[in-house]
Amino acid sequence: MDLDPWSAITKTATSIIGSSADTKMAQFEAAKKALHLLQSSGAADHLVELCLSVIDEDNTKLLSLLNAPDAVKLLNEKDSSGLFPLTYATVMGNETATTLMLNKSTEMINTPDGLFGYTPLMWAVYYNRKDIAVELLNYGADPNVQGWNGVTVHELLKPDSDMYDFFEEHGLLKDEAMASSSPTNYDFYKSTNDGAFGAQDDELMDSIRLKTAGLNVRPDLDDGLYKDNNAFITSNSLLGDEFDFNRLLKNQYIIFSDYDILAILDLIFTLDTKFTHKTTYPAAVIYQCVRYADHLKDNDTLVENFMNLAFTKIRSNTSSKSGVTSVYSEGDIVLQSYWLSVLNFLFFYLCRDDGFFKRYPKILQELITTLQSLMIELANSIKFRLNGMVDDCLLNYTSIPDIGTTLYKNDWNFFKKKSHAKSTYEEILEMLYPPSVKEQLKPSPIRIIQTFGALLYVLDLHNTHPLITQQTLSIVFYWLGCTLFNRIVSQKKYMSRAKAIQLRLNISVVEDWARSNDREPKIPDMDQDLLKLFPYTLMEDDLKEDHTLKLHGVALFHGDPKNTFDSAFYHTDLYNIVTVHMEPTFELLQWLQCLSGLQTSEEVDGMISAFQKLNVAQLWTVMDKYRYELDEAKVDKQVRKIMEKKAKKENSPVEGISYVSKDSLLLLNQDLQFPVVIPTVLEMVDQYGAGIGGVNKERAIKFQPFLPVEILDSVDEIHEQRTKLREQQAEEETLQNELDDSDGEDGDEAGKVHTGQDKNDNDDEHSHIKGSVKDDDLFGELRVPSSLAHREWGNENEINPW
Repeated sequence: MDLDPWSAITKTATSIIGSSADTKMAQFEAAKKALHLLQSSGAADHLVELCLSVIDEDNTKLLSLLNAPDAVKLLNEKDSSGLFPLTYATVMGNETATTLMLNKSTEMINTPDGLFGYTPLMWAVYYNRKDIAVELLNYGADPNVQGWNGVTVHELLKPDSDMYDFFEEHGLLKDEAMASSSPTNYDFYKSTNDGAFGAQDDELMDSIRLKTAGLNVRPDLDDGLYKDNNAFITSNSLLGDEFDFNRLLKNQYIIFSDYDILAILDLIFTLDTKFTHKTTYPAAVIYQCVRYADHLKDNDTLVENFMNLAFTKIRSNTSSKSGVTSVYSEGDIVLQSYWLSVLNFLFFYLCRDDGFFKRYPKILQELITTLQSLMIELANSIKFRLNGMVDDCLLNYTSIPDIGTTLYKNDWNFFKKKSHAKSTYEEILEMLYPPSVKEQLKPSPIRIIQTFGALLYVLDLHNTHPLITQQTLSIVFYWLGCTLFNRIVSQKKYMSRAKAIQLRLNISVVEDWARSNDREPKIPDMDQDLLKLFPYTLMEDDLKEDHTLKLHGVALFHGDPKNTFDSAFYHTDLYNIVTVHMEPTFELLQWLQCLSGLQTSEEVDGMISAFQKLNVAQLWTVMDKYRYELDEAKVDKQVRKIMEKKAKKENSPVEGISYVSKDSLLLLNQDLQFPVVIPTVLEMVDQYGAGIGGVNKERAIKFQPFLPVEILDSVDEIHEQRTKLREQQAEEETLQNELDDSDGEDGDEAGKVHTGQDKNDNDDEHSHIKGSVKDDDLFGELRVPSSLAHREWGNENEINPW
């Protein structure tokens, strides 16, 4: 008697499970057999066909099925066994099918199946499918999702397996006891400062770890328009197709009064938690308020005080309360890059507002000062993390076997033995294999470039302009170059030929990273004369070299790609920036490698003439403290005397080099502050506009100062509540004056609120607003203190403090 399909499936499953040691795989085999029986019986639907194409690795058929209209729905459904199509692909090791389905939908990626309660990542870990696990992590798989009975990925990891080593290598293990047991597992990205982001940025920090580990993180922040729960409003009736910077249209400005400013600023500083990483929103709120006060209210005082308070609050929110600082601190690099990007977009919007900086040149100066402050704060946070790693990861790290056992003259070598090169077959074969995971976790130059990778990632995450990104990286590279130089020249243990060779090799890792991330902001295609006058072109109509108003802390374009105070320097590639900042260190290492080979004064003079960044005092210090190897020839005594006389006589600084002290020309000033290079209007439009031909309109809309309805409603509510409160206070004050006025004079004047003076225009579109918003002249006498980062405005005879 023939069995029906389901009876045959049950019988087959029982026989498979009974004959298999792996019950999980046995049930998968039973589920596969069930699908094949359904297909042979003619009862297969589209979901069954989809699963079978994955199981049979028929990727051509799978691709055709994924192009069907109901493909996304099918990918998120479970079959009769409780399994997703993605689960079959993961267990069977079908990497191509996994990629095809994840490109179509990722909704089910963190959903446990109905058979064992495992997510696809759990199955990949359970069966050691490393390539598929990487792909799942790239598409947003969460290792912390719990399956049935609270099982997570971490509990399925098997020690000493490839998958376990992969998770350990990339910092994805969550076992705190294990992490704390080894000092090499120090997690650079684990911030002790919750900041404004707090626990909600665990996902971001995981992404940073993956990004710096070489995985292709897809944060879904750059795919078209914003994709979050607070949907971006694109209704033509509300906002129009594009933001109009030339005309003041309805719903493209924010109505407020001076007594609303503090509450609006408080609202702005909550947007980083409500709309994570959407830096255009705070910039858009500030800009829409300013354009209302400027164009509709024509209130210069209101504009300047609003902007000054905003800049002050931004500086205080990132721990830079009064201009720049050189104190390293463990700041929140995500928060600091967030507000750096906010300033970036605010500058873009104000530039698009024709003539704004001509009317308010002081605001441009405050913006430049705040921008410089935030770049230095962000760089100092990176310096704080790098400062403790420079010695172990660069100066003391040894990859050449013989370097660590080199014997030196004048050292106590009684218990030391000179090592010999390994020659056995096993030792040579061991050297050919890559180091183990534990070896890779030890301090090495890789840790340094991972830190640079984290900085670059957060700046890109917030869509910071490439020119500002270049400057921030430049500040850190300059500090690294000076720090290496100072520690080498001030410690005798690094002054040897062998150490110089190893150090040059270690620094080459940083150079390789710069090459692989070689970015080059292009010089804008504009008239060179106008480019040299920028940003004064934003402030003045009558351009001339002796500008009426002087900007402080800003670099102009002079066309010298090697001058760190020239705008052209930051328009070059990143590798050139690293090379320029590391040049003193490179020359110092070259001097150490060649020193013992110089036996005549002519050879010494020829070598010195080739150096551009070292002075004679530094060269003599190295020669005097140099450590000779046992078989290394010493420099002739006569040459040493000549060199010492030159050092005492020619004690002059090298042009373009900043030293710690004018009296001592030995150490470099590692905290030198550089002027800011702000991108031109053409560069901003090219980066955030629709591109050549206006083709990329989605990108242009994404970066325009539109706001979601939720934010607009919050600002309107602030204005309405405070307006009602002030009207109520005015009425009470008027009533009290009437009771106290024995002469019977009308007390209405005492309760009136000064409304300011509206702009006289013929635009009836805004006539319902003019005069309806009452101001109390809150800032009539108040003047916000100017930034301490520059002196008083307008003093033409002062020297540039930068």
